[in-house]
Amino acid sequence: MTDTPATADFRAVLDQIAADQGLALPAPERFGPAYANFHDAATGDRAWIRDWTPDAGPSVSLARGGVTLANGHAPDLVAAVRAVVAWLAGADLAAARAATPFLVVHDWAFAHESEPLDEAELVWRQRLGRFDTQAPHYQPPGYRALFEAAFAEPRLRRLTPVTSHFTLWFSATPKYPYQPVGRTAIEPLRDGTFLVSDAGPAATAEEAVALAVATLPPGY
Repeated sequence: MTDTPATADFRAVLDQIAADQGLALPAPERFGPAYANFHDAATGDRAWIRDWTPDAGPSVSLARGGVTLANGHAPDLVAAVRAVVAWLAGADLAAARAATPFLVVHDWAFAHESEPLDEAELVWRQRLGRFDTQAPHYQPPGYRALFEAAFAEPRLRRLTPVTSHFTLWFSATPKYPYQPVGRTAIEPLRDGTFLVSDAGPAATAEEAVALAVATLPPGY
């Protein structure tokens, strides 16, 4: 890509941090004024640094085998660079978290590292895990509670959660192109309540999930 002054400056900052720390930071695959995406072509491992949230440190995400396994807000860009370098050098989750304690690594990620989870379960776990590192003010009230309530319902948990503009619906297939299960969808509203398609309003996430389950087609 062609550098603008802003993108060049951010990349230069990361490169200088790596040089000062004696670290071998690979060239980013993509980068911009406040982000850098890294990809190891040999292993397929990926890492991301985002430094655009004013009320938190730079965010770091680490992926292996196409699955994001760790996220967190680093105290500074030095810690973010250390995490990326360790991960792309082949560190496992335990070693990555020991080296960079700000990383959030859930039990499911350790389990998946040992033995891959079912695809639908994996999508649920990743979506739920993101709530620990995303800024909540970007989400409507009750959004996390909705995911947690839907995940706790066995009939929905075996389906794949899909969202569009925060509206949650469910797919019979774990990957795109998704196959919607009926017309069941739950929209979290700005007043903290919910609207369930083909069922009506709900005051709580648990009530919304119960209504959604009641509208599932036979066999689901």
